[in-house]
Amino acid sequence: MLKKIFNGFMLLLNIGVSALMLLACLLPYISVALVPSMSIFSLFVPFLVLGNILFLIYWMLQFKKTVFLPIVSLGIAYFFIGSFFQFRAERPMPSSKDFSIMSFNTRLFNKYQWSDDPSIGNQIVAFIEKTDPSVVCFQEFDVSMKERFMNYPNAYISASDNSRQAVQAIFSKFPIIAKGLLPFPNSTNTAIFVDLKIKGDTVRLYNVHLQSLRVKPEAASLEAGTRERLYRRLKVSFAKQQAQADIIASHKNYSPHKLIVAGDFNTNQFSSVYHTIKGDLTDSFTSVGSGYGKTFDFKYFPMRIDFLLSDPGFEIAYHKSFPLNLSDHFPVLVAYRLD
Repeated sequence: MLKKIFNGFMLLLNIGVSALMLLACLLPYISVALVPSMSIFSLFVPFLVLGNILFLIYWMLQFKKTVFLPIVSLGIAYFFIGSFFQFRAERPMPSSKDFSIMSFNTRLFNKYQWSDDPSIGNQIVAFIEKTDPSVVCFQEFDVSMKERFMNYPNAYISASDNSRQAVQAIFSKFPIIAKGLLPFPNSTNTAIFVDLKIKGDTVRLYNVHLQSLRVKPEAASLEAGTRERLYRRLKVSFAKQQAQADIIASHKNYSPHKLIVAGDFNTNQFSSVYHTIKGDLTDSFTSVGSGYGKTFDFKYFPMRIDFLLSDPGFEIAYHKSFPLNLSDHFPVLVAYRLD
């Protein structure tokens, strides 16, 4: 009798979690401008996936037909919003590739001592030299470091100093034949783009840094006394992100060249912000990545908020996120072949 009551409670709980999972399938199609709270909900999709997996295991052990409830909700969610985990082994860097791009939010090379390690800046430079990508897209770039990347003869930096905005920078071994800035209203964040001449082809590359959510990965930031302020701040930040995503999507739709969008979106792949920018582009992680693809050092669950999205005309040969303690973000490296 007691077991029957408990299973009834578990079934009700499972119905609730599955219903929320199905609601999450609508997230890519609901604009932040219409329902800001839905974007906040997108941050918790990994927990809903985990919850359904636990229910799946529970009902399997109980030999109950209700096992189909989490199976159906997970299956529908997979086809609508994809997976935050890729069940494949990590690919090695291919010997044949046409170019590679790294995206890295460096947190200003530790300019304001977020870390007690004074060698962070030198370590970042050494890491770039070791991995040797063809192009590097920096977010939160420290302008004083621009002379440290002499292996890259071509560069575009969004500002001459760090006083007014979060600086974006693109360093390239390929010629830059055009460049531009996409300012975001009421924000210190920006996006920049360059047209690169790569093996006789022209590729447009966007380096994006969307509005920060300003959520600190400490339990104190989630305590009851701060939750209301946190919610208000998140709504404002998500609204700004959506406006910024619309600017990028509109601009890239008029690109005369095949394009790649790289950068720090400050939101995950389940949000309408991500899908607005992505459009019909290919996500390098879902194409060839492995594991969780974590790019942000958030201790509660693996967050992927840094992306490289490319035109379907590119073959993605390699994707890797490097779990380094050089910033609150991990650098992401992707290798491409031109068709």
